[in-house]
Amino acid sequence: MGNEKLFAVTLIASDRPGIVAGVSKVFYDNRFNIEDSSSTLLQGFFSAIFIVKGKEGRSVEEVKALFKNLEEELDIVVYVQVMEDSVPKPDGEHYVISVYGSDKPGIVNGIAEYLADKKINIMDLQTKVAGGEASPIYIMVLEVIIENEEDVKGWEDDLKKISRDLGTDVNIRHIETYEF
Repeated sequence: MGNEKLFAVTLIASDRPGIVAGVSKVFYDNRFNIEDSSSTLLQGFFSAIFIVKGKEGRSVEEVKALFKNLEEELDIVVYVQVMEDSVPKPDGEHYVISVYGSDKPGIVNGIAEYLADKKINIMDLQTKVAGGEASPIYIMVLEVIIENEEDVKGWEDDLKKISRDLGTDVNIRHIETYEF
């Protein structure tokens, strides 16, 4: 299929059944192919991003207009942007980092700044507050890719020290990846 364009379509709505069905129907009816997607429930709000491929010639405004009825029907906020070029997936060793501790500001920033300084790429980030109001536990799970482990020697020990300084526990696990 030549002459195609990539769009990122992001949406946020109060959670309810039918959101994915409605959005995917708009894509299907307008001949978009869903190339990649991610969605989650955040504080009762359904949020999703879809990378879709469709025929050349559509503007951001035209793609957004395709969702007008759905926005009104399901009270969804939709954002659309053009993705100029597909970016190659980074290659390297994959790790899952889990961080647990008392809920307080600075946990995400402390870990993310260190990883950025070391040029360790965060591929996925999920956070959640669990437990009761009396003793909330902050949970953060990151998937990272290290392109060259020689460049980041000692990173696991450094991250454990940062975690202790933040008053959290950290678990780092190397994971094998498989292509489908």
